[in-house]
Parts: sequence; structure tokens; C-alpha cells
Amino acid sequence: MASGETVPARPQLVLVVDTGTDDAGALIWAATDPRVDLVAVLVDWGNVGVELTTANTLAVLHAAGADDVPVFKGAGKETAGKSPAKFDASIVMGADGLNGVVLDAPDRGVEAETAAEALVRLASERPGELTLVPVSPFTPVAAALELDPDLPSKLFDVVVMGGAIECGGNLTAVAEANVGNDPAAAAVMVEAFGKPGALASGRTPKLVPLDATHIGTVGEHEMSLAARSSLVGSDALHEVWQASWEFAALEPGDGLPVHDLLAAVCAVDPDVCEWQTMPLEVDDSGGPAWGMTVGDRRLAMIEASGMPADDLARIVEMIQFAEPRWQVAMGADVPRFRGFLDAWLEG
Repeated sequence: MASGETVPARPQLVLVVDTGTDDAGALIWAATDPRVDLVAVLVDWGNVGVELTTANTLAVLHAAGADDVPVFKGAGKETAGKSPAKFDASIVMGADGLNGVVLDAPDRGVEAETAAEALVRLASERPGELTLVPVSPFTPVAAALELDPDLPSKLFDVVVMGGAIECGGNLTAVAEANVGNDPAAAAVMVEAFGKPGALASGRTPKLVPLDATHIGTVGEHEMSLAARSSLVGSDALHEVWQASWEFAALEPGDGLPVHDLLAAVCAVDPDVCEWQTMPLEVDDSGGPAWGMTVGDRRLAMIEASGMPADDLARIVEMIQFAEPRWQVAMGADVPRFRGFLDAWLEG
């Protein structure tokens, strides 16, 4: 089912990244697609440490001709909560986060503000205009919420890459990496943005989990297009995709998963995914399900039952569903997604 939402003519994006090969695709797209305005990039730890993610982010934006996009650095892993993680992303992204792809470094650094401070300021300066797109551990988002608990009411939309509902995790048996690397931060984010009516637009925030990103892949055609595209940054994109291709075999799906890119594209075309609205929670209890994203699908089942309204209300009250409500991408329209990327790469 599509989200059924209309999006602004040119969404104003703030990306939160831990660059990484996956983030590189999202960054190059957001920096070069005229359908969006990339307002700022917040970078913190995740795939690799914050120093490397910062250097990678600056280099990827430079390759995309986007040295004018301000970059704000987070406080690093030391400020994150405890995690069930036993390994990091170097298993698929290499020790440098880019699988050995070397990009020219720009002659600039990050801005003076921290990532959390910048997010709070930007949201206050542009109330109700910005779409926040976190595609990394949510440590800096939780830090921003601590600085300004009213942050959700100043954002137009939130589109998150994270979690795994039915398909199992990639960090642990149940935890997806962005959520599992800092479950406490993820829990804070899910609660704050998921309260009904929390966002300035009144929208329900969107979560794009592995259930969708394992399906919404790029194929050989997109690889070929990136190789011959005249788009600024396409050479870097092709190198990153080529360096990552062999690792696609570690994940289900047909082609190369581009988790962060799929989520970011949902800010412009939500119909590239199939959505279900559900109560959402993150398990941060420290037990076997630590880091799991729990989507409660009973609510949709009950609401679709056709029961009389009074009986329905009584059952919902009895079950006491968790308050946060999110639109969760439970599938992807692969032809639509690849068509969207083809149009971009073809200029």
C-alpha cells in the first residue's frame, strides 16, 4: 500500500550519516538531484569512527560538487548508549568505511557547531520546513532531542533508515545496525517523533527497515548507468557500488542493497515503498531482544476486522498499544525505485 501523501515540490533535507558506502549513495543523490534541497549534513559514528565518517562525508560531498553544503560533526561513539553489537561494519565496508575507494579530500572542514546543536538551530530557523533523514545510529538525534524536547514540532517530516520488523537483524539476530548500535537513542527517537501529532505537518513519521531495503536494490543496469552518467559524482558512485557488489551476496534480495539511498528517496517519492502504520517500540532492556525494533501489527489486524466501533474501541483500550505510531515500509516497488534512480542518473 502506498503512503498516499503529497510531498513538497522540493523537500528540504537534513541528512544524518555515518559515511560508509551506503551513506555515500544517499549523499551523492541528495547533493545532485534537483528534486531536493540538501540543507545540511550531520555526521557521527557508526560504520566507522567519527573521524573517518567525517572525512568520508566531506570527500563524498566534494566528489558530488557540494562543498557548499555545511557539515556538522557529532560527539562520537563515546556519547552513545550501551549496545549488543559484537562487531562493526568493517566486515562489509572495510576499515575505511568505503571499501578502499579513495576520493579527493576537499580544502575545508566541518562547521563549529556540533551536529545536535546545528539540528536544533536549523529547525528553529526554518520551523515546519525541514525533513530529517537519519540513516545512521541515532546518537546525535537523541542528543538534539535532549537539547530541545520540542524539536519534533519544528520539523515537517522524518524519514528514518533503521530497524527490522519481520526479516531479522544484521547486527544481531533481531537488531538492525542503526538501531542496535545505540538502542537507547533509537528508543528516544521513536518515542519522540512517533507521538500522534508530534510533527509540525501532522504527518506520521516513516521508518524504512531491512524489510524494504533488502528488496529495494539496484541492479546491473543502474551500475552501468552510473559508469557512463555525466552526473557530477557518478564516477564516485560507480566506484562505491562496484566495491560493494561482492558483499550483496551476504544479504537477501536481487541486486545490491542501498539501504540509505532507498530511505532518502522516500522523502521525495514515498510510493517506492509499501507502508503499514503501526505502534513502534525499541527494546533497550539488555536481554536477548536488545536492539530489536518491535512493530505491533495487531492494531491493523483489529482495525480491519469490521467489528462494531464500540467493540473495536474496547479491544484497543484493553490491549493498550504503545503510543508511538510510525509508517513502516514493509516492502518496496523495485521497478519504481530503479526507475527513479535511472531518471536521476540519466540527468
